[in-house]
Amino acid sequence: MSSSRAGGDTRPDVAPRPTSVRTVVAAFDDTIDAEHVLAALRRREHPSEAISVILRERAANMVDINGPRPVLARVIASSALDAASGWLKGIASLILPDRASYLVAGPIGVVLANLKGTAHHGTPLDREDVTIDLTTRQLMRALSTFGLDPREAFYLERRVVAGSPLIGVTSSDPQVLRSAHQIFSRFNAVYLGLAQTDEGVRAHADRLLRMGPQASGDVLIADAISPLRRFYQLAADQLPAGHVGILGRTAVTEQGAEIGTLADVLYQPGAEVNPGAATPRYAVIVFGGVLGLGRHHVAIPAEVVELDANPVRVAIDQNELQAAPRFSFDAPMSRLDEVEIRDYFNVRPYWNEVSADVGKF
Repeated sequence: MSSSRAGGDTRPDVAPRPTSVRTVVAAFDDTIDAEHVLAALRRREHPSEAISVILRERAANMVDINGPRPVLARVIASSALDAASGWLKGIASLILPDRASYLVAGPIGVVLANLKGTAHHGTPLDREDVTIDLTTRQLMRALSTFGLDPREAFYLERRVVAGSPLIGVTSSDPQVLRSAHQIFSRFNAVYLGLAQTDEGVRAHADRLLRMGPQASGDVLIADAISPLRRFYQLAADQLPAGHVGILGRTAVTEQGAEIGTLADVLYQPGAEVNPGAATPRYAVIVFGGVLGLGRHHVAIPAEVVELDANPVRVAIDQNELQAAPRFSFDAPMSRLDEVEIRDYFNVRPYWNEVSADVGKF
């Protein structure tokens, strides 16, 4: 039964139409065009969490998956993503079963990093009329997950394997999609495609981007930029209770010996539905030096720091602090940096304790 409205309008309430999510993807002949595209997207203030990048880094015979790997945060400046390295979300270096290394970012990249196994579970890739035979389908599967036709996904996978950078924008905002399409066209995209993306896929990618990629299936995560934010990057209502005004406090051992000053705190952002749930992951302690010269910074796992105390209490001694891995604000912290820090302080990785719903898809 219709309800009465002002002005005599008695039309029944109509539920708003669901917003449609789409992904526009483009491939380019060289990384220079891709760099220009990323710079243009950033100038137009496109949301970084909507932008995907896939770039093959090295030939297969140059990758030793059992050998030492460079720390991504230390070599990102030499990559084609230098201009966007502090802006894109979910930057990671992946090794796919083709034994090549890929630099990825954004929704498509993080879904690629988290693909499990090789079964397709009734996706269009399993239809009898699709006769694509690939040994490695990870990239193709990731693209198909975002709605691309299997044949388009196959074509793009072949281009990326051959060295073409791929950039995508996933959004429900028609203006964002239109702007991305214009930018892709202006900078000589050799392929342009538009796909309908399931809202559940985007929501899943958003959760993964907040947590950072988790190793699963056949894709090896060689390294990844940690999804951490510095103290000043969070609003007051995003900080845990009692954390406002803690920077600059003296840091002491459990016995009360002064060992430095709290210079910063690195937080893992909370879910969008609970913005006040940022979780402290590291306390950055500065010590040594005179008049700001020769000072050292160390990121200490929050599990061994009482941040709510004044002075801040740290469950290590002066010798442990001085021998700890050094921290630099000049480069983003990567997962391998975190592994080194947590191994030194004998603290378990927090990213292995993600909630069950984040890893499912």
